[in-house]
Amino acid sequence: MKKVLLDLLKLSNLNCGLGQVAFNYGTSLAKANTEFELHFLVPREFENQFGSEDIFYHTESGLKKYLKKNKFDLWHCIHQDPDIMPEAGTKILMTIHDLNFLGEKSEWKSRKRLKELQKRVDKCSDFAFISEFSKNIACSNLNLDAKKTDVIYNGVITVEKESNPLKFSGEFFFSLGVLKPKKNIHSLIPIMKFFPETKLVIAGDKSGSYYKELVKTATREGVANQVVFIGTISEDEKTWLYKNCKAFLFPSLYEGFGLPVIEAMRNGAPAIISNSSSLPEIGSNHAFYFNNYIPESMFEVIEDSLDKFSKNPELRNSQISYANNFTWEKNVEAYLELYKRIIKD
Repeated sequence: MKKVLLDLLKLSNLNCGLGQVAFNYGTSLAKANTEFELHFLVPREFENQFGSEDIFYHTESGLKKYLKKNKFDLWHCIHQDPDIMPEAGTKILMTIHDLNFLGEKSEWKSRKRLKELQKRVDKCSDFAFISEFSKNIACSNLNLDAKKTDVIYNGVITVEKESNPLKFSGEFFFSLGVLKPKKNIHSLIPIMKFFPETKLVIAGDKSGSYYKELVKTATREGVANQVVFIGTISEDEKTWLYKNCKAFLFPSLYEGFGLPVIEAMRNGAPAIISNSSSLPEIGSNHAFYFNNYIPESMFEVIEDSLDKFSKNPELRNSQISYANNFTWEKNVEAYLELYKRIIKD
């Protein structure tokens, strides 16, 4: 039986996107019928997290001892910044999520990050990308040496339970993500003056400096009483917010995929999002788009989108149907076929 190792070390932070990817991919892969002997590289606290009958678990320190006498047929880095990679002679599949640092960092820091990533890329035999956008950006900025590339979309989990985290009643817009400038959440705050009876609920870790800037912006714009920061939330709370918000607003500038867009659609919320990076690809014709970030223009887009959404119930039905195509079962099935091909080659 061929041995496949999955690097799931990002489980150490379940509040970030990669942590959620690691958790959901590991969960779905553990349930799948597979011809491979699966080995999961995990933080110590996640040993046996996905069942213990058919999966072998390794911590980073324990893996080093294992590798002295054993070898894997395939090593899957589920993101492009792994803490550990195998020695030469092992086939490596790397999933590249994004090169967002090219737009976020200075030119010098971007070149440095790109050089470091190229060193890791040179060790790999195959690549997967979470969107066509990410693939195109990577191919334009990295030397992949004509290696095989595949696009495999992320999945979205279905959460049946709901929990209301709000301490107020009434209409609200919803936005979420890591509170960093790349998410462009500050662009939403001035438009709240056009919606005096509506609140803006923002979910995300409040420990960083960008959160403080958002609070100052809300005060400066005179809408501090309308902007509600609720910190990190559970899946149950997120589901409730999607299902009960007036609209999901996502003006992010840099996304390799944009998982919240599909989550919002699956839960029936109109998704009004940025027309940047991968978002038009992922949102397709089922989302509404901001063309710029001028408050008056954004207000008009929201008003027009809400009007169209309310007058045509089929829009909601079609977006839910579309979003239901993004499952972790399909994601795992595609990766298992990719594993077979790489090992066979």
